[in-house]
Amino acid sequence: MRNRRTTWLSIALLAILTEAVYSRPSVWRAGLFGSDYRELHARHIAFARDALFGPAHFLPGWYPRELLGAPFAANLQSFPWIPVRFLLLVLPPRLEYLAGVALATLLAAIFSYLFAKRVGLSELASVAAGWTFACAGYFASRVAAGHLPLLEAYPALPLLLWLADRAVDPDRARFRRRDLLALALATACTALAGHPQIPAYAVGSALFYILLRGEGRRVIYALSALSLGVASTFFAWWPMLLLIRRSTRMLDLAPTSNDVAMGSGRLLALILPGVDGWPELLQQHQVFSGYPNDAYFWDTASYMGLLPLFALLFLGTHALFMRQRPSRPFLILTLLGTAAFTLSLPIAKPLHHLIHGTLFRSPSRLFYVCAFCIAIAFGSAVSIIERGAKLNRRFRYALLVALLAGHALDLGGFARLFVRPAPVDDFPAAFQKKIDAEIGDARTASDDPAYYQRYDDAGIFDSILLANPYQALVRLAGLPSDLNEQRVDASSLPIPALQAAGVRFVITSEERTDLECVLRSDDENLYRTADPVPRVSLSESSPGPGVSATYVRRSSDEIEVRATAFTRGFVKVLESFDPGWSAMVDGSAAPVVLADGFAMAVPVQPGEHTLRLSYRTPGRGLGCLLSLASVALFLGLLAMVPKMENPT
Repeated sequence: MRNRRTTWLSIALLAILTEAVYSRPSVWRAGLFGSDYRELHARHIAFARDALFGPAHFLPGWYPRELLGAPFAANLQSFPWIPVRFLLLVLPPRLEYLAGVALATLLAAIFSYLFAKRVGLSELASVAAGWTFACAGYFASRVAAGHLPLLEAYPALPLLLWLADRAVDPDRARFRRRDLLALALATACTALAGHPQIPAYAVGSALFYILLRGEGRRVIYALSALSLGVASTFFAWWPMLLLIRRSTRMLDLAPTSNDVAMGSGRLLALILPGVDGWPELLQQHQVFSGYPNDAYFWDTASYMGLLPLFALLFLGTHALFMRQRPSRPFLILTLLGTAAFTLSLPIAKPLHHLIHGTLFRSPSRLFYVCAFCIAIAFGSAVSIIERGAKLNRRFRYALLVALLAGHALDLGGFARLFVRPAPVDDFPAAFQKKIDAEIGDARTASDDPAYYQRYDDAGIFDSILLANPYQALVRLAGLPSDLNEQRVDASSLPIPALQAAGVRFVITSEERTDLECVLRSDDENLYRTADPVPRVSLSESSPGPGVSATYVRRSSDEIEVRATAFTRGFVKVLESFDPGWSAMVDGSAAPVVLADGFAMAVPVQPGEHTLRLSYRTPGRGLGCLLSLASVALFLGLLAMVPKMENPT
């Protein structure tokens, strides 16, 4: 009972200490700022909220607000199927990002604390390890960057390692089924997170840990739980894999501008975090320089504080002089951390390109594993000092208080650099009035995220883009055919590309002399595009009178077109072609074909017709069957696990 009370007090302390770093009054009033969150994730959350809490209570398969439309339910990065993301849906938009960060920090701290306790560290050392991992620069820097899916996945590594250690423990035989169930569920939640790279590192590390930590049948049970936990997510992952196959990830493109390794120059930032300056976003005196772009900062800003680095030296020296071999968990973490650090260096970049396309990038992100290993090493050093018999007890704790206070000021001060209040997203009322009066079913092209949730934008910012519309816009814009970007700023496209995408208005802070300027504000300009391609048009075998078409969007997944064709031809819909689209013409099934290399077209005969296009996520049915089969296999595995085991 006393141990349980101590555990809850430690968790409460962790909650207070971590939230003190990531919270401040200005953030509670205005909301927490995150660049990618503001430009991308906020509108995806709003879209999912409106759909799930709307009349249908169903997550849409298609998202019409970006590019020329893109798959939504199939893209885990649009809406991860994890409990914490569903919690955000019930919160006011102003607080959802702050809550997402708060939950991620708290879970990362708690799971790290539980793992540290599990492997024998003291209470104080476990709290220190949990706080250090939750406030590490790897996490903190991405708060300002707005990498919400990565932040949500961040607690996965300590969670899986903690549960894996329990699952292979010979002393927990009577809890084996419960431990395996917990491991499988945690693995499934990890695999469903919106940043596949971090979950892959976490699951891979847990697999490695199980192989080296466990013995006999316990290893087989734990690996089976881990594998079937991943397999149970095929209801989401099978559509995702099919989407990746038809995305720019599978194209033979140039290296991306944000494919970053932990170069030797950035290693110095682990000791001197501002050695190369800071991105303009952080408003520090020295601007980040010496690298091609700011991605090199965000993917390598992994400062852990100076004390944990000294702790690594202390542990090495202590092991050498005491001639003690680390226990198996610490030996495994040493191997994991060393391997992850080596693979995060430029030497690993060629390995990423051995596979066709772009699956994983930025090997520097492997420092995620290193950050956890360093945090546990720091906790181990604290535990050794705390238990040191040769030092006076009062002196030991005075020393620890001084060291931990200095560490809190050092790392906490660094982490708080990335905690900033969100600006007010607003746009001039005159702009809105003008756009609403003339937009019709056309699109906008904007470099301001304030417009993204209200109007269909021809641009996009995502790491998975449909290949056909992306290549079409690149071609129409006259850009290199192997261009590899995840951000398409439609406001910078030339007129032919704007017209082909059906853009009526361009909103940008840049001056454009090739477009008609309709309105100006202090920092933005509203331009009109002449003669954009209509959302629906008729392509006939011969011209003739009496041709018309009207477009109605019933929902994001349903389009209705009423068309009158003089001769046989095609009804072209200016929406991205995708295998999930199907068509009915006057109640009869009709094919949907590729038009102009990116749009949809449906063949029609002469006369008046009603076309209904509907979208269903490809692969969802088979994915659900695979998930059900995996759950059935896992239940069979649990039935095979004996209630008690032979100690040998």
